[in-house]
Amino acid sequence: MKISYKIKLFIIAISFFIIGHAPWGQHEVYRQMHMLVMCSKKDEGAFEFTKNLIVILDEYLPEAKARAARTRDAERLTDLLSTNQIPLAIVSNNFLVNLQREDSNLFKDLFEHSKTLYTFKDMLLITNHHFPEQHVIAIVDSLYKASKEKHASVTFVKKTNLKINYDEVVFKKLKF
Repeated sequence: MKISYKIKLFIIAISFFIIGHAPWGQHEVYRQMHMLVMCSKKDEGAFEFTKNLIVILDEYLPEAKARAARTRDAERLTDLLSTNQIPLAIVSNNFLVNLQREDSNLFKDLFEHSKTLYTFKDMLLITNHHFPEQHVIAIVDSLYKASKEKHASVTFVKKTNLKINYDEVVFKKLKF
């Protein structure tokens, strides 16, 4: 049986698409292997802060294999948090204030699906409600230890006018 030239070309073209196709399940594996901390591109200063936080987490919590991730906007950040695709995020105080003022429905969704783990001078580390308690404890303990030893940038700053409430574990671990 002789295969025509056009069929051979078609098979070759299809094979390039099949071989070059990304394995869709690999993002799940990557997310299971690394603790991703996301921020929004629209949140000024959050990405730089997140990168610095990752360095500290790599030092004090190396088994987490922390990595920074960025979303295009607040809507995508909220979606990823609420669907438990990326359970941690850094947001600035200004970002939350602006979000509450500009898009109250999106802010309400973020408020309903997240809680605050740690507050810094101008930033907050938030998570969704599915984040395991043992991970919360490990992160809070690591950041608190880092702030006491040599990293003033991660000093815990208690906020009284918090837009997203603290996780209960934070009250137990930090006793404020």
